Amino acid sequence: MAGVLNKVTCMFLVLAAVVFAEDYDVGDDTEWARPSDPKFYDTWAAGKTFRVGDELEFDFTAGRHDVAVVTKDAYENCVKEKPLSVMMAPPVKIMLNTTGPQYYICTFGDHCRFGQKLAINVVGAGGATTPAAGGTTPTTPGAGTTTTTTTPTAGSAASTLGGASFLVAFVSAVVALF
Repeated sequence: MAGVLNKVTCMFLVLAAVVFAEDYDVGDDTEWARPSDPKFYDTWAAGKTFRVGDELEFDFTAGRHDVAVVTKDAYENCVKEKPLSVMMAPPVKIMLNTTGPQYYICTFGDHCRFGQKLAINVVGAGGATTPAAGGTTPTTPGAGTTTTTTTPTAGSAASTLGGASFLVAFVSAVVALF
């Protein structure tokens, strides 16, 4: 019986992490494009708390933009050569799987210099809220595989549906074990 309880507890924690992760459409309706305001993506990220398990989705026009993961120095100076990785086929989905600062730029033309760059700080799943980027250690996020493309607000139909789906999945798992 103790083994079953341990399995149920483990499944509950895994499902909770999946259900409560956020999916962020970078730039919202503007998407990932050269902005008219050089601080656009700083403003977009301000007030958001990025956590391990969340996903960033970069939507853009293929052949006109890309998403490069870069170091802090490359981010600050818009250095396009030798990025940590470059993704060119939209949409680019990045699962945030490590804590710390993460930096993204577009390597096309002068897009980065005109503000098409994003710096975030990722905290642990239950960590403190620190929406601004900081620190000096860059990380390389892994590719995500989820298909959700919007971030429902608390109390919205999608958010409520997520909770209901979690409850159904949890009860189903418990029933399957007995």
